[in-house]
Amino acid sequence: MSMSAATPTGAGPPARQGISAAVLGALFVVVAALLFYAIYLAFPQNHEFGALLLIGSISLVFALGCYLTESVSRDPAAQRSLAWAFLAMGFATLFLSVGLGPTYGVESVLGMLTGLIVLIILLMITIVLIVWRTRSVQTTAHREVARKTWQTETPVSAFSYSTANSPSVPTTSPAPPPGNQTPPSGGA
Repeated sequence: MSMSAATPTGAGPPARQGISAAVLGALFVVVAALLFYAIYLAFPQNHEFGALLLIGSISLVFALGCYLTESVSRDPAAQRSLAWAFLAMGFATLFLSVGLGPTYGVESVLGMLTGLIVLIILLMITIVLIVWRTRSVQTTAHREVARKTWQTETPVSAFSYSTANSPSVPTTSPAPPPGNQTPPSGGA
């Protein structure tokens, strides 16, 4: 049985996992695109603004869903890529829709400013969470390196003479002075 990097036991073929993740990712993108198109067509001709807001919001929900599905995958590269793509699409759609709303006469300038403030706050929260998650992933990776190093070392026996006299063990008493080597007499 050969060990592979994708599976700790070497039980499954790693190539098929990559292909199945790509196929599932592509199917999810096709379903999302069809859903977005259906939402855009479902709204009347003068209400594309509402459709774009709904598409942007659903895209952010899809990004969150893809992020959460990373935890159930051995190799979450496909889910991570979809999460980033949906996050970018959602924020781009929302910012452009809200920002260009007054230009097309579908919202007031005050509505645009309020919407942009809400979107900026949401974007700041998202960036803070991304930075926090990135740091925790880096910390976990650093711990894994230390753990792998520790696991490859041979265990040291506490009963070994070399362990008891290793340089890391402090001496319990100082060496005797180089002068008189006879012990003091007890009395008489």
